Amino acid sequence: MSPKTRNVTQKEIARLAGVSQTTVSMVLNDRDGSNVRIPAATRERVKQAIEQSTYVADPAARRLAGLDNRIMGVFTYEPALSPESMDFYGPLLNGIERAAEEVGCDLLFFTSSPVEDGRRTLFHRKTRLRLADGCILLGQNMDGDDLKRLVDERFPFVAVGRRDETTARVPYVGIDYVSLTAELIRRASELGHREGIYVHRDRNSPTARDRRGQIVTTNESGDIRFTLLAIEENDVSSVVDTLASTGATVVFAEDTFLAEDVALAFIAAGIDVPRRVSLASLAEVRGHRIAGCALTGFQTPRQQIAAEALNLLQRLVITPAEQWSDLDTQLLLDGKLEFGETLVPPDSAS
Repeated sequence: MSPKTRNVTQKEIARLAGVSQTTVSMVLNDRDGSNVRIPAATRERVKQAIEQSTYVADPAARRLAGLDNRIMGVFTYEPALSPESMDFYGPLLNGIERAAEEVGCDLLFFTSSPVEDGRRTLFHRKTRLRLADGCILLGQNMDGDDLKRLVDERFPFVAVGRRDETTARVPYVGIDYVSLTAELIRRASELGHREGIYVHRDRNSPTARDRRGQIVTTNESGDIRFTLLAIEENDVSSVVDTLASTGATVVFAEDTFLAEDVALAFIAAGIDVPRRVSLASLAEVRGHRIAGCALTGFQTPRQQIAAEALNLLQRLVITPAEQWSDLDTQLLLDGKLEFGETLVPPDSAS
């Protein structure tokens, strides 16, 4: 068994720097360097002593002293490692891990905050946020008050996915779902579809609103008229009746698992996909098949999103907070259409 790492005390740092323990404490707690009683040379000696001795007793104190722990936090509002959520979170976590290896930093996965009603609270008393130099936030829905507080406190962080839960300028890296949705609608229109159904979970996240908003915009332009159908508690049985009443020839689903549930409902009702009705997902579809056919939808570069998020976080950590406004801190990446085999012309059954 390897020996336990010994914590270095402020007293020992004071000895190494040739200053008093009081001076060490003053340097550690002087966040912005405004204490004019501490000469710059003295402050630098203390910082060097901390660096040389790796002050593991309090990583947060290293941040206060302006030192980089090279520890990046990861916080997920929803459970990320369950079998149900790994399809979404797995590529993101893999991308973060690879990016961390490239920049030479460690990852700290914040799990001490309990899951209550399916969500964690970022500023729960158990969350050790300040142990990290900065943090990446993951989640379908994020708390606007949390995001504003992080911005106000100038704590380095980057959210994955476009955020608009607060008017504060939140750093984020996400996917341009508006353009992807518009492109898939154009493809369906070119194939001859005029009546459609948009099946969604009535979520209020920014990305969900982006996709739903583009559907509404399409209804206003008249290319395809979509009936919006909100699904509650994963009960997709109503989609069969809606298909019959509207005469729709194409169904778009908000996410891939919802598309698969819709397909099962159609198959149970004897409705052929895609010969009777085409089906597409407004989400990542690689590896997903419907009745033996590759599902039509999006390719989203989730590993690249994660890598870009960590790289942006690294830039925020090493850049003084007063210069953050000079950085491009809101980035939307382009995805691609995955044409698959489930979006076909409406007369394919003939």
